[in-house]
Amino acid sequence: MEEDKKLPCYVTILDRKFKYTISPEEESLVRNTVRSVSDKLAELRQRKNFHDNQELLTVALVQFALDKAKLEAAFSDAEKELRFLDSQLDEYIENNVNSL
Repeated sequence: MEEDKKLPCYVTILDRKFKYTISPEEESLVRNTVRSVSDKLAELRQRKNFHDNQELLTVALVQFALDKAKLEAAFSDAEKELRFLDSQLDEYIENNVNSL
């Protein structure tokens, strides 16, 4: 089986260029993620005057981490609800199969 081909992906964040080596399938995801990061940085920069890019990046990092934590909590809650509904469905099927 042929090994996945990797390609260079160049992106710019806050005027710094970065090179990632990624699979072709990841390129769109990487570019969209970098666009999202750049948009968040521009939004934060408009709302507040930061001393330097390190401060700006730190605030953005904390906001992204908070968003991730909220999504993980929501996913966990949804997963618990689905497990509960699945157990109710199993119980319903078991009770109705026995009564046939």
